[in-house]
Amino acid sequence: MLIVSAMQLKAATARAYERVVAPPEALSRLAAQLRPDAAKRPARVSFGLWAWGALAASVILVASFIGWRQTRQSNNLAAELLDQHLAVLSSGAPPEVISSDRHTVKPWFQGRLPFSFNLPEVLPDGTTLNGGDLTYLHGQPAALLLFNIGKHRASVFLIQRSRNGSASVSSGSQSGFVIQYAKTQDLGITAVSDVNPSDLALLMSALVEAQSPR
Repeated sequence: MLIVSAMQLKAATARAYERVVAPPEALSRLAAQLRPDAAKRPARVSFGLWAWGALAASVILVASFIGWRQTRQSNNLAAELLDQHLAVLSSGAPPEVISSDRHTVKPWFQGRLPFSFNLPEVLPDGTTLNGGDLTYLHGQPAALLLFNIGKHRASVFLIQRSRNGSASVSSGSQSGFVIQYAKTQDLGITAVSDVNPSDLALLMSALVEAQSPR
């Protein structure tokens, strides 16, 4: 009797299953409840991609701003150097110290500058030292050295390199004048002239070499 009842119950359950079919959306809701983290993963991945994208955009924006600021500072400094060189050419006023002797020019700057520098013992052929003067670049004291390279005048500016990365002008040309920049461990050296760039480079090399420890 018990066996017959069990068989009848099994058959009735099978017939009920055939008559009642769960809709697909109900199955989806049940699956989501059984796996609650599954529905959250796509949103989390999307948010992660958005966050990385925003971070990358911020880095690019900051780098662009820094590059723009450095370029602007460099351009401003180049214009300031050119203005001072033109002022020297047009004024006709003699520098504070007039001499072609490095032992006279260099000592004149002692006590007037917060740094020291050396002058080459031997200058390139056709180059002579005319003298020097005290000037300022971006509010910082600088040495202005005046040279003749053949028939051309050259202004050389020596300034102390700042630890906070102060602006420096890039080598190139502006308004028909050659501008060359070099740096040593302690100094930034910039030359402005309308002479041939290769001749100006010889003077710059001699000045850089003179700063090397002996």
